[in-house]
Amino acid sequence: MAGARYYVSKHADSFKVRYDDKDYAYETQSAALLAAIKAATEASLRGHAAEVLIQGPDGKWRTEWPTG
Repeated sequence: MAGARYYVSKHADSFKVRYDDKDYAYETQSAALLAAIKAATEASLRGHAAEVLIQGPDGKWRTEWPTG
């Protein structure tokens, strides 16, 4: 089973979701997080392990939404 990881981070005055070496921009952290969770849920329903990670103000990544 292939894994899908979605990374949510602040970028200048917006937020981005990075997946598969592509960035997707959002105006708010909430919008980025919701989009990442939606995509991860869809991947999970297709049988892939999926995870959403968010970068904290300290620069460290933490899991926000895991499958399983």
